[in-house]
Amino acid sequence: MPESLSAPSPAKLNLTLEVLSRRDDGYHELETVLQTLELAGAVTVTLDSDAPGVAATGPFADGVPVDGTNLALRAAAALAARTGRDISRLRIELEKRVPAAGGLGGGASDAATTLRLLQRAWNLPEPVLFAAAESVGSDESFFLAGGTAWATGRGERVRPLPPLPPAAVVLFVPGSTLERKTARLFAALDAQPFDPGGVSAMFARRPATPVTGWDVYNAFERVAFDVFPGLGKLFEALEERIGQPIHLAGAGPTLFWIGGEDGAERAVDAGAGLPCTTIRTRTAPSLWR
Repeated sequence: MPESLSAPSPAKLNLTLEVLSRRDDGYHELETVLQTLELAGAVTVTLDSDAPGVAATGPFADGVPVDGTNLALRAAAALAARTGRDISRLRIELEKRVPAAGGLGGGASDAATTLRLLQRAWNLPEPVLFAAAESVGSDESFFLAGGTAWATGRGERVRPLPPLPPAAVVLFVPGSTLERKTARLFAALDAQPFDPGGVSAMFARRPATPVTGWDVYNAFERVAFDVFPGLGKLFEALEERIGQPIHLAGAGPTLFWIGGEDGAERAVDAGAGLPCTTIRTRTAPSLWR
């Protein structure tokens, strides 16, 4: 029988996201505090399969690439190249329960979980794992840590933070996204003054007290409602119904409310009849620490 290993691949939120400058390598200098959620898909890797490649199932599998551009497969290839492993018979099965291209990090989380499973199978040290993650993208390194963390650089330099008290989260996922949405948002920000910095550092130093929407900051909110058609109207309707701040998740277009359990039901009800899928979840500690 082929050896198979499985683990969850959680979604994330950016509790802060500052864009400080454009770098010479084409990326942007960021400071961000990230948090994993209970909402999660799953990854299964089979090391010696008669059907190698990538397969995607689940409620958010539509549009997920299953060719060489898939982030989980790219991560496996990057790790194999660094360790001399053969992945010609590797099968990666993705159960997609995190909305794709929604700002919740689903693809990067799949990649990081794939790396963790291959680490377990091949008995690999941490540094080679993070090197492979960094070569694939910006959020993959965070998902190798998970929980609450402060990330700098283009997001690949990750410093774990003490866990925050659990919070309720309600996600509002619009029915469509945009191609190259992150690049388009960065391009729009390039035409404006960049963030001066300090918000994420201040958040990282704060006591581990409950988080609400009043504590959240996302630089992309300055441009997202011009880039995503209809997102501004959805945002206004949700804030009016809830009476509390809601925010953009990462590069969007998902919006979210965060707070105590006593307010979650009101937030869920606010999505009724609006052009979005409403998902109730919670913040979650790291799977890997």
